[in-house]
Amino acid sequence: MKSIIVPTDYSESAANAALYAAALAQKAKARLVLLHTFPYPVITDMPPDVLQQFIDETIAVHNERLQEIKQSLEQQYSIEVKCIVEAGSVVHRLAEAMEQEKSDLAVMGLRGTNPALNVLMGSNTTEVLRRGKTPLLIVPRPATFQAPARILFACDNPFIEKESTISPLKEIATLFGAEIEVYTLDETPLVPGQSRQPRPSNLEAHLGKIRHVYTFDMGEGLRERILEAIQDSKADMLAMIPHHRSVWAYLFDQSDTLSVALQTKVPMLILAENN
Repeated sequence: MKSIIVPTDYSESAANAALYAAALAQKAKARLVLLHTFPYPVITDMPPDVLQQFIDETIAVHNERLQEIKQSLEQQYSIEVKCIVEAGSVVHRLAEAMEQEKSDLAVMGLRGTNPALNVLMGSNTTEVLRRGKTPLLIVPRPATFQAPARILFACDNPFIEKESTISPLKEIATLFGAEIEVYTLDETPLVPGQSRQPRPSNLEAHLGKIRHVYTFDMGEGLRERILEAIQDSKADMLAMIPHHRSVWAYLFDQSDTLSVALQTKVPMLILAENN
């Protein structure tokens, strides 16, 4: 892991995510990149040169603010920190910055206690999640950094097509010597007289020598069982692939489930299937 990006809007949740990312960067000996974006004026009759001056002045103001955060993180964690300020959408600028900085992971905050998803997570984090193109670590505001000893990987499709999809999970597990618990729940009703056929899997090839165990569960109630599994396994982190439909739907498409998920207070590693 060479570089970690933290988009920030200066909120408390973003500040907490930056502290978590800085501690992770310190352990990984990685560079930390602070990214702030601001919107272009939606409607303006300003001449192009005046508009550009406005953008340049806005960038300068935010750069000054980011420099204060940079100095604090560098002193506290003894890491290299870079600042980027861009006009435009955080979703698009984040993807560009990750490619430009050769970043392996983005870290964003989870804010509030309102169970509505767009309020709970913030529209920026939500949109990045829905795109599914950025490896993303979501840090709940109460969470403070601790080296993960156990990572629960909620996986409803044990066949991973791209090595790059699972790479952030492997890197974090290797970095901290953590054990990965692969949790799979099969909700398909069992037909009397028929045996359940195993699904194709290449997880052994992907995980290799990383310590890992498998937990197979059967029955209904995926969301409740996964949230229980986080507690039962004493996992320090939850990992998932958003386009694995059942896990995603139960954990993120239902606001009541997400409010329960927040009670675990563990960071969530979202693996990008389309990166």
